Amino acid sequence: MQHDGGVGFEPRPLTDDEHRVLDLILGTTFEGVESLCAQSRDVQVVGQCPCGCPSIDLAVAADTRGAIRADGLVPVELNVAPLAHEPPGQVILFVRDGELSYLEFVFYEDRPPAGWPTSDRLSLVSIDR
Repeated sequence: MQHDGGVGFEPRPLTDDEHRVLDLILGTTFEGVESLCAQSRDVQVVGQCPCGCPSIDLAVAADTRGAIRADGLVPVELNVAPLAHEPPGQVILFVRDGELSYLEFVFYEDRPPAGWPTSDRLSLVSIDR
């Protein structure tokens, strides 16, 4: 789900946790990953999911833009190992018009997670898309 920025949301750089999660997804090989890695160096957060989860809208700097693939999800995701009795989750990355557009924490509970999971809870999975 892409939210296209929040009303009155001041663009900002990625936090360390956001960058860590994005780098994990982009740390593998798939068509166009080099271009997405270049975009990730200067990407800005321009919105956040209204439910309170850490999912974020992204905007790419004009000088790093470049169409790399069709719209949709990149062919890798991160599986999130559950804590205690939580269900597992996923982290997925959307591309729109060849640009990084949305980093989503998919969760299956009524209450959204307050932050990104730690690296030891994340495992990279290739998805046929």
